[in-house]
Amino acid sequence: MATDTFLRLPREKQERFLRAAWNEFTSCPYESVSINRIIQAAQVSRGSFYQYFSGKHDLFIYLLKNLIDTASRLFLAQMTVHQDDIFEAILGMYDMIVWQAASPKPDQPQARLAQLFRLNPDLEGTQFTEQLDLDIIGQQTRELLERQGCRVADHEVQPVLHLILSIGFTNLVAAMRCPKKQDVFRRQMLTQLEILRRGLTPDADQASHP
Repeated sequence: MATDTFLRLPREKQERFLRAAWNEFTSCPYESVSINRIIQAAQVSRGSFYQYFSGKHDLFIYLLKNLIDTASRLFLAQMTVHQDDIFEAILGMYDMIVWQAASPKPDQPQARLAQLFRLNPDLEGTQFTEQLDLDIIGQQTRELLERQGCRVADHEVQPVLHLILSIGFTNLVAAMRCPKKQDVFRRQMLTQLEILRRGLTPDADQASHP
């Protein structure tokens, strides 16, 4: 992650460096990313780069964390729009990212996210979820689900959270990589979320009439 040296830089220098980094990571696959091109665009020395980050991977993880932080704020906004219905908020988040990625501005988080997945076939949603504080988010998710009448036992919190994240990220990543099938992945996600919402236990009437 970023060192204290980087975090103490004037804001203008931080932003110039991060713009150069984003331009590089969204212009070519991860394996081809060049530290030399980043430092030339950012107008810093190689020595300065290594005072900021331990290497290319460290910088990449920092950029992913920034995307996650931005996505978290956007998701909270979706929760407000959808009156704390977590399932509707997930669909709203999908729609917003897909719609904005269709006609993006280069510095938009949505554009960067889409480009990362298009350039890196091996990049998976788990590399984003690894940057989350799953304990805190798990408890928040449990509270939201219970407000909607969904009971979640202590031992179910993390599995339920992983299911929700998997459904959201898997379909979003697929939509980013196959724009022509975005409606297909949305319908798939809607079905998966509905199954998760209602569960697979039959109601009393169904159980008594095989």
